[in-house]
Amino acid sequence: MSNHLAIATVTAALGQIVFTSAQGAVNGVQLRFGRPVAPAQGNTDRRVHVYLFQVTPNVALRNADLPTRRSDGSLSKRPQAALELHYMLTFYGDDQSFEPDRMLGAVARDLHARPVLTAQNISDAISGNPSSLSDSDLGDAIERVRFTPTTLSLDEQSKLWSVLIQTPHALTVVYTASVVLIDAVENAAPTLPVLRRGQDDRGVNTTLGSSPRLDSAWFGFVQSEGRQPPLPSLAAAQLGARVLITGDKLSGDALSLVFKHPLLPPLTVDIATADRDEQHIRLTLPDDGPAQSTWAAGVYNVVADVRHGSAVSSSPAWAMVLAPRITSITPNPAARNNGSVTLSIACHPQVLPDQKATLLIADREIAAQPHAAPSASLDFVIDQAPVGNGQLVWLRIDGAESMPVRIDPANGGFAFDDAQRVSIT
Repeated sequence: MSNHLAIATVTAALGQIVFTSAQGAVNGVQLRFGRPVAPAQGNTDRRVHVYLFQVTPNVALRNADLPTRRSDGSLSKRPQAALELHYMLTFYGDDQSFEPDRMLGAVARDLHARPVLTAQNISDAISGNPSSLSDSDLGDAIERVRFTPTTLSLDEQSKLWSVLIQTPHALTVVYTASVVLIDAVENAAPTLPVLRRGQDDRGVNTTLGSSPRLDSAWFGFVQSEGRQPPLPSLAAAQLGARVLITGDKLSGDALSLVFKHPLLPPLTVDIATADRDEQHIRLTLPDDGPAQSTWAAGVYNVVADVRHGSAVSSSPAWAMVLAPRITSITPNPAARNNGSVTLSIACHPQVLPDQKATLLIADREIAAQPHAAPSASLDFVIDQAPVGNGQLVWLRIDGAESMPVRIDPANGGFAFDDAQRVSIT
């Protein structure tokens, strides 16, 4: 802490440092405070002027003590002003003997070698000015004052000297003293002790950094989880699939995933504590009877809601594609009638009337026949149907494509699913 005499104490201490350095370079130097005044014509008195020409707030500490008052206006802690002092040091002497240059060089050397104002410097300044600085407590301040040379452009120097009316320019250097802390006179009332730390004394809920986040996911079959070497992720999720989500800040008292489809109400899935940690979530998407109508193929926006006590933090939306799965194709094999074939494709989950459904076979994409209600079976009329034996087909719903693969029980790897092949004769 320091009182209102801190600025005057810094000025006096800087003056003593400057005088000592200049006196060591040129004998008979006079120290003066305040704006520089040129000596009379022909007078070559050796003088150094210490002039405090500007005071500015310290950028780093100006708001360090906010807020200082409570909602009722009472002080929560003593206010403190953080200031920077800008000094102009001006040197006068015999230019022919380079006296100003020698004094400036000595001052610059000593301030560079010892830029911090020490307790001894402050004590010497107070002792030299007992009548005006005896009550100064700058020596007790935690923050030490440091002197740093300041670079001024030619334009800035011109403006600075232009305010010194009728004072010719002289050899000058500018230093900044930082930081000077001045405490207010008022004292804050003592802070009451903490009796309870948050709800049920569980502590304060503090969230550091960003909110929860979902980054990526691995999609696969339940029976392939844990396989070594691990299988690569499928391109999209399916009902009944195993999903391993990677993110950050996912631990908490409780966590729920909210799945939002543009054509359905949001679905909330609670994740058990054993199925999650700070960076991972593990779940299996349902594939039972109710899931066929509560889920739909397409793109979902997924949000993780993490609860800490009574506070809930939500992650940004993360996109997940849910692909349809073909469960049967009838008739199979299918015989062409005048070159055309009608195939009925059963799938999970149900397809909504507003969804765009197409069938991909060979190099063809065929739109589904209209259906007025959610349906787990779609009809496709294929004109000039391509003849083939065991052709793989894909079902595309709102851009999400089925995946004609399964797990090979012989080796645990991927294999094409024969149930998703059709023969056309």
